[in-house]
Amino acid sequence: MAQPTNTFDSYDGVNSIREDLADVIYNISPTETPFMSNASKGTATNTLYEWQTDALAEVAVNAQIEGDDYAGQARGATVRLNNRTQISSKSVTISGTDDAVDNAGMGSQMAYQLAKMGKELKRDMENAMTALNTAKVAGNATTARKAASLSSWYGGNIAGTSTAAANFSANSNSANPDGAGGTAFAGGTNRTYTEVLLKAGLLKSFSLGGTPDTVLMSPSHKQIASGFNGVATKYKDATDKVSIGTTDIYVSDFGEVAFVPTRHANANRVDILQMDMFSVDFLRPFETTDLAKTGDSDKKLLLAEWTLCAKQPNASYGIFNLTA
Repeated sequence: MAQPTNTFDSYDGVNSIREDLADVIYNISPTETPFMSNASKGTATNTLYEWQTDALAEVAVNAQIEGDDYAGQARGATVRLNNRTQISSKSVTISGTDDAVDNAGMGSQMAYQLAKMGKELKRDMENAMTALNTAKVAGNATTARKAASLSSWYGGNIAGTSTAAANFSANSNSANPDGAGGTAFAGGTNRTYTEVLLKAGLLKSFSLGGTPDTVLMSPSHKQIASGFNGVATKYKDATDKVSIGTTDIYVSDFGEVAFVPTRHANANRVDILQMDMFSVDFLRPFETTDLAKTGDSDKKLLLAEWTLCAKQPNASYGIFNLTA
């Protein structure tokens, strides 16, 4: 069959045909922030945020003679820890014309950009807390303050290829056994993530008094961990065609822990966490501020000032120097 002569078709009328632009904007960028979402939230009142930790005396043989006289015993003092608040922000400038035109997929360009910036800001904060090896920075007029990240708050299997106790060390910048947030761990020989390393880390955390419930890891480490012997059997309905595998439950010698993959994990570290021992504390919660108008545009700033509080660093643990 052939088209009749002089048929006016859609190719001829291309200039008059309305565009077919879907009124939906598709965005597949991941927005999950598993650490920040599961940590508790609190309030800071100063750029230097402080808290105290304490520990019971070591277990000892305690048998006393009848009628004995007692002298005062030495008692340990609390340990004061601190972290710095960090300012994280995003800004946007929208021209008056762009905010007035009919933009597909959004009611207002400004509202759309603010919603998008909020997701970006939370991802930046998650990355600062978990992916980076960052020591706290006091800051000054030319240097931004930084909050110490997870890796500076607990000891870890820093170097070597074995799981011997000597390879597990507390934060080397402090005489006290708690992490102090002052040193970013680095160095050591990378090795494959194994169940032996995981079990050694869980043992160390438990020995120090922790009750870990979450193991935060990169997607590649999660794939390795799914094959560990302690992973509980996955169940699904026979009619369900979707495999269950996002979060595994690992049955350890010290209780169940959840294997949680995150796109913002450090590529060479696995975090063994007791999540109720962490909080994200805000000096200034998420807030939107109108910036000075200097022309035919509107400017807004989205900002949060926050810090990471490791309530008891010894409750959690890091396995460092892993092959990505």
